[in-house]
Amino acid sequence: PPKLCLVSPRRQPPPFRALAMMRRQRLLHAGICVALCCCMARVALRIVELGPCFSTAVARQVTLRPAGSRQQRQRGWRAAAAAEGEGGGELAVEEGMQVRVHFVLTRDDTGQIVDESKTKGPLVFACGRGEVMPGLDRGVLGMKRGESRNLELGPNAFGERDEEKTAEVPIEKLPEGAKVRAQLSWLSMPPILIATFLKQSPQVGASLQMQGPRGPMAAVVQELKGTNAVLDFNHPLAGVSVTMKVVLDDLREAPKVEVEIETTSPGDGVTFPQPRDTLTMHYVGTLAADGKQFDSSRDRGEPFKFQIGIGQVIRGWDTGVMKMSIGERATLRIPAAMGYGERGAGGAIPPNADLVFDVELLKINGKPESSA
Repeated sequence: PPKLCLVSPRRQPPPFRALAMMRRQRLLHAGICVALCCCMARVALRIVELGPCFSTAVARQVTLRPAGSRQQRQRGWRAAAAAEGEGGGELAVEEGMQVRVHFVLTRDDTGQIVDESKTKGPLVFACGRGEVMPGLDRGVLGMKRGESRNLELGPNAFGERDEEKTAEVPIEKLPEGAKVRAQLSWLSMPPILIATFLKQSPQVGASLQMQGPRGPMAAVVQELKGTNAVLDFNHPLAGVSVTMKVVLDDLREAPKVEVEIETTSPGDGVTFPQPRDTLTMHYVGTLAADGKQFDSSRDRGEPFKFQIGIGQVIRGWDTGVMKMSIGERATLRIPAAMGYGERGAGGAIPPNADLVFDVELLKINGKPESSA
């Protein structure tokens, strides 16, 4: 009978004991199922009541961090602010800003990569201060973080090729490191010369350094003439058309650095150098920290010639000498950022060294004060 299931199975008569235990288990299973269904119904009702709020909360929990967020943190708070849309992303390069760019420099004629930041690190410079070639200085203006541009720098980015910047030097006076065994045909040579030419000789196209009046000078072996070698002292890319692809990595306000000019003897006050003018000057360079002299054209008795405004000299010279008139003698106090910076110059100029130059502007484009 149905009422038997309400009595403990142990109290049932033996014939009904098994049946009572089976019915009891079924009732327990049914109760559990009803309880689970009630719980699920309550959760469903709660979700309906929350509506969009619940969906947004769940979405926030499962949102993944962008893959580039770690790199953005490494770039500093300004780059992170730009990525978060706090207004920094609208900053564009203007004159007076310091920029950091990655670059790849290629020759237009062959497509060969001649330099890139992948091997030497990004390039950092202040716009409008003449720290880099003019095409690059102007080309980054208006760029924003992450933007890339192809800058056609033209054939004179590294200066015009000057055929007078070649010299014929005896092979025996060349640095040992630049000598390699020449490829010679013994059949075309007299036996008496074979022993001489078995010595190591320079190879056409080899790069080397020669000691010049102002220190080491880079040169390329252009031609071999008997026991002499013709050396080319032009920049390897002088007169070569090049293109630079740049990617703006970061920008900020450039630190204020200026060259202090103290005139010791005035010039004509009228004739001032212009970019690309060839200047003839005497100078004496010393370290600001201890006054130690590291270079002097006066000691050599030979003035120094260079082109102004194209990066042939340190930025402090390009900036300071442009403000001198012909015949003027002055003292230039140049901060390290406008000199040789963090790298210094060999053993003579340590890193981050401020410099002092006693300079005298003798000629502009070969013309002295009286005929300038």
